[in-house]
Amino acid sequence: MAFKHIEGNQRAKRILKLALERGRLPNSLLFAGPQGVGKMRTALTLAKALNCLRPGADSCDECDSCRAIDGGRFPDVMVIDVKDEKKAVAIEQIRLLRQMAYLRPMSGKRRVFIIDDAEDMSTPAANSLLKVLEEPPPVSHIILLAASPFLLLSTIRSRCRTLSFTAMTDEEVERALRDDGRREDQARILALLAGGNLRRAMELDWEEVQARKEGSWLLFEALLSKDRSSLFLDRFGSLPKAALEEFGQTLELFSSFARDILLVKLGGDPRLLLNPDLEERLRTASARCPVPRLLAALAEFDLVLAELPRNLNKNLLAAALFSNIGEYRNV
Repeated sequence: MAFKHIEGNQRAKRILKLALERGRLPNSLLFAGPQGVGKMRTALTLAKALNCLRPGADSCDECDSCRAIDGGRFPDVMVIDVKDEKKAVAIEQIRLLRQMAYLRPMSGKRRVFIIDDAEDMSTPAANSLLKVLEEPPPVSHIILLAASPFLLLSTIRSRCRTLSFTAMTDEEVERALRDDGRREDQARILALLAGGNLRRAMELDWEEVQARKEGSWLLFEALLSKDRSSLFLDRFGSLPKAALEEFGQTLELFSSFARDILLVKLGGDPRLLLNPDLEERLRTASARCPVPRLLAALAEFDLVLAELPRNLNKNLLAAALFSNIGEYRNV
């Protein structure tokens, strides 16, 4: 995969391509950002561009070097991941990196070491890596990937050029899923549920998503009704940690249902529906939901979704949503 085929994070890719064009790529890089937004794909593409047999600021994806790196068979590109039972990059792995970093490449132009989940390095491993970063060998590049870069030693961060990666937009995730062979209707819903995390979107099982959609629709109808609204509190009034992700995905679906009902009610193009498989139900629901109430409910869903990442009391958020939506129940 070349830079041009990686969705999202245009600024980070532009900086890397410019550095490659000018021959000024730093030997130590830190890719900081949430899981599943393309840090590893970008790091591997950078490794390919550095070793590509067709010189340029991107990988060709066709030469022997590019294909070998894609297949994990290139001796000069090493990916270090969390291996041991303590969930920390072990000192032995970093010692091996130190030994190899000062050796000439075996078959490529540059050695590239990619450390995934770098914030999980043990303290001895971090201190050992620091010695390489203080005197980086000219033939090697070390790329740290971290979702929580503040957990790294400040001395390590200060010796790396940091590139920030952000969550992908729903449209970017959707395009990537379509490129991967997903149907348009599937890609749209999977992108909605993934929250900008392409890796999560790729891992979602469509049959499970369909079942979740069905359950969420029943909860959505109940939440907006007068006599069945308690079903929502029965499900989400007391949230165990295991249900937090489900709560967020359910709210995403609630928001998509409300948007679709508004689209139907206002005479919009059915091809723009987020849930085309529910069109008949959406039209039935639209007859019972006045526009002002739909807009207010949609605002409540989006408000809670915005609060979810930074609010520690998810149960309180669920209760507040139930209470606020009560003003708009009309069935």
